[in-house]
Order: sequence, then C-alpha cells, then structure tokens
Amino acid sequence: PIWLGRFSNSELALRRGERFKRNPTGIGGRPAVPENWSPVRSTPNFREYAKFNCTSARAFEMRFSPTGWPNRVFIRCSRVAYHLAHGTYKASFVDQMAFLDKWPPPKKYAVEDWLVWTQADQSINKAIEAYCSEMKRQLKETISTATAESFRRSADASDALLWALRGEEARTFRECVALARSA
Repeated sequence: PIWLGRFSNSELALRRGERFKRNPTGIGGRPAVPENWSPVRSTPNFREYAKFNCTSARAFEMRFSPTGWPNRVFIRCSRVAYHLAHGTYKASFVDQMAFLDKWPPPKKYAVEDWLVWTQADQSINKAIEAYCSEMKRQLKETISTATAESFRRSADASDALLWALRGEEARTFRECVALARSA
C-alpha cells in the first residue's frame, strides 16, 4: 500500500498526476481552529484537547469524504471546543468518544444536558453547511460552459484527470450540503 500522507485526491492529482479511489484524507481543508485552542502545551485547554487527539490544528480542518461526510476527528474536536468555550465541558466526555464522533447528530440525545449538545451540533452543522455551500458555489461559478465542454471533449490525460477531479469535488460538496440540510 502507498502512504498518501496528508494529500487529498485534489492535491495528489495536481502534484503527482494521479488519484486514488479510497483516499482517507478527504476533500476540502478549511481550517476552523477555535479561539480557545492553543498549540502551547502548558495551557489547561491543551491538556483537555490532548485527551481527544485534538492537539494539532489539522484536527480542525473541514475535510469530507466523496459522499459528503465530515471527518470524524473534526466533529469530535469541534464538539469538545464548543463545550470548552461554553463552560459545559465534563471530564466524563473522555468515556464518550463514540458519541463525540457520531455524525449526523442523533434525533434524540440520551444525555442529561441534551440542549447544550443540540446547540453544539447546530453550530458545527451551520459551519459545515456554510463551507460546503461556498465551495459548491465557487465550483459552479469558476467555469464557463465552453470551458466545461472543452474539458469533456479533450483527449489529453491531464484534462481528463482534472475534469474527473472537479466532478468528484462537485459531488462531494453537493452531498455535503444535502447531508447538512438533513441533519
């Protein structure tokens, strides 16, 4: 197996001229680092983030699978950040890792402070929908009909790769918006 590093299919296509069917890195990459996060190890919040593997700014990158699902680490770290920022964080969250990773959020929460969890998830979902809608809009607006037709008809391997990549990104962000609206 090839180690892809931190490259999404978009980055691999541009750098190496190839892409992979199952790339775990995901599409996107907008950083959404919360104000209460710091890379300084001696801060109290850093120690809490460390319990959830949220010690790198990369944990707060919005990346999505080709079917529009957000990266689980982003969801977990964003939920922890919300609770830390709003004073509702509990040490017992460490034992709820599967619940912190779950997306889309449940219809009914089986926790005592369900209202805060609902608010956290609404905040995260709003950020996801805004980002995916913006990316979808950019993809649509940055290409003319003539250019699209030129890419579709081209026999050049690079053109075919770029057109397939653009299609994958368009599908990803379309699915992401649909998933965010259904959550």
